[in-house]
Amino acid sequence: MKNLSSPCCQATILLLPVLVIILSLCIAPSTARYCEERECCLGRDDDCHMPYPALVPNTRCYCDQFCNRTQTDCCPDFWGFCLGIEPPVPIVRGTCCHDGQDIEEGKSIKINCNRCHCKKLLYGFYGFQCESKVCLVQPEVAERVNVNEIGWMAANYSEFWGMTLEEGFQFRLGTMKPTAVVEAMNEIRMDAASLDIPEEFDARDKWPNLRDEVLNQGDCASSWALSTASVASDRLAIQSNGTIAMALSPQHLLSCNIRRQQGCHGGHLDRAWWYLRKKGIVTTDCYPYKSGMSSDMKMDKGSCYIRGEQAANYCPKERQTSDRYFSTPPYRISEDEEEIKAEILMNGPVQAVLHVQEDFFMYRSGVYKHSKMAEKDEQKAAGWHSVKLVGWGVDKTSGKPIKYWIAANSWGKGWGEDGYFRILRGKNECQIESFVVGVWGKVDPDMINGNNLPV
Repeated sequence: MKNLSSPCCQATILLLPVLVIILSLCIAPSTARYCEERECCLGRDDDCHMPYPALVPNTRCYCDQFCNRTQTDCCPDFWGFCLGIEPPVPIVRGTCCHDGQDIEEGKSIKINCNRCHCKKLLYGFYGFQCESKVCLVQPEVAERVNVNEIGWMAANYSEFWGMTLEEGFQFRLGTMKPTAVVEAMNEIRMDAASLDIPEEFDARDKWPNLRDEVLNQGDCASSWALSTASVASDRLAIQSNGTIAMALSPQHLLSCNIRRQQGCHGGHLDRAWWYLRKKGIVTTDCYPYKSGMSSDMKMDKGSCYIRGEQAANYCPKERQTSDRYFSTPPYRISEDEEEIKAEILMNGPVQAVLHVQEDFFMYRSGVYKHSKMAEKDEQKAAGWHSVKLVGWGVDKTSGKPIKYWIAANSWGKGWGEDGYFRILRGKNECQIESFVVGVWGKVDPDMINGNNLPV
């Protein structure tokens, strides 16, 4: 039994197959011998326990001196046998306590992702009976990551608090694993050996006219649309020498690219690029992103407001006009680390597929590498996501150089390092180097040559 303390009560959590029971005080009257049979222990000794099925099966009581600090998990005969005194009288109240607040019997509260009901339990005690869902934010995993100093720090995000692990993977990713046919695309090589590739590089420094900002996909599995629109925006800005420096609309892709796509339930990158090549998309100012950003748009791709061959300047948002912008077919870049660096250096940010693990949601800073700190199978999960690689570098803060990629995520600027994250480079961490895509935007040749720059 693990102890939880608060200003108004002592509490104990007992793990059951279906429910978690939080007791206000877990001292049950009993004449059975526990410490007398086990013997008493000095100080704190987590091995100094006996089976205690008086409340529920497979629970324990303790006979070490530490248990007397809280009086919540001592064996019934601890005080009499180990201390030679009368046991304390249990405090019985008709409320349960959580975070310093009394919750009346019959009422329920949500503790992280689990609904907990205050009920009268055995021997007149009151406690919470809670669901036992695995939450997306797992404080114990975050604590292990931070304590073990593995190169990155974890945090508990309020935006993710209250979501289950299943909901996180259902709502916050959204990229389908590339099919075998797509993975068989011929790789483009940049002849990296002939280039002078620096140790560190950030596309945002080389091309300051990049206008695409970190977005938040909200409760919509739309990373396939956001990463595609983001990379296309950057490539158009670079190729046009800043003439086309605007963010393209992921909502246009999400709502209108419906052929063999699943909207807020996921999409294929190759089909997103097909749409951008054949149909084109407008700007975000013209067609703002709304999916997943409110309760009425949760997991809702929204209606398509730009159908067929409508006038190019039609916008769902009033008083806005926009052309449609197109791309060439995407091309796959070699998995070789140097080739990926060469592509970013010469042509700009690229799109990458990421195999997300459960601890990635809690990333705050540093160079991410899957921690494997989730000890139980039910705490683990994995799914596909797509992000934008904008550069690379070397972290030398720990004394041992750690190579990393710089990537833009789509969970808002409050996540990670202002919406970005760094991930281990050269080791195909979470398959970040396994499927990397570049693209050319369709622009006027005069823009490429710099003859049509804005005044």
